[in-house]
Amino acid sequence: MINSYYYAGQPHATKFTLVLAEAALEMVPAEIAGHPAVSSRARRLGAKASETLLDRSYHHAAMKNLDESWKRGRPDIVHFALVEALATPLFINNKLDVFVHTYGDKVISVAEGLRIPKSFFRFEGVMTNLFRDGAVKSDDGKVLLEIQDGTLEELIRDLEPDRVVGLSSAGVQSSAQQVVAKNRAGHCAFVVGAFPKGHFSEKTTQLFNCTYSIQDIGLETHVVIARILYECEKAT
Repeated sequence: MINSYYYAGQPHATKFTLVLAEAALEMVPAEIAGHPAVSSRARRLGAKASETLLDRSYHHAAMKNLDESWKRGRPDIVHFALVEALATPLFINNKLDVFVHTYGDKVISVAEGLRIPKSFFRFEGVMTNLFRDGAVKSDDGKVLLEIQDGTLEELIRDLEPDRVVGLSSAGVQSSAQQVVAKNRAGHCAFVVGAFPKGHFSEKTTQLFNCTYSIQDIGLETHVVIARILYECEKAT
């Protein structure tokens, strides 16, 4: 699943991995593609309904009958999270690998040095192209983003981390500093949910060695990422 230009040959001890899991990022599913709220949005974008991102801001009425609709249709959460993670010194200095696992079991690989668009409108266009074409490349042909079918379990198996740490409000209370200090040896993969409400599925939590909550209140995804990655920077 993981192409050689992302991870092969890189010593585990020198890098951290961040995985955005069960991310609320997907194309409009076929069962609601004909709904007026979906078709009208697609017309405004000049695209087919099936080639637009599912977004609760526009598709709320259409999403009522979707399975686990409360957990889907928030691409903005993924956008905020990636803007935060890819702007950190940890990522810029090639000490962090970033992956996105989506609600529909697709895995997005992020190339080293990627700069994600700050504008959500541009991000939406990039993600639409990624889902359609399978990859986004630079003008000189370098693969910047790649998407493949894959479960979170398969991704973790390919990464072969020494520790898989889940971050959730349902986890054991601890500070971000303590979480990193306890799990900094070897290759540690931090998994953060990128969905609007609720908790990880049981299937996901079974993949964790441990689960922590770094605050006594629920924090937004990008805030959790900022706090954890800052502590990772301090630990390198």
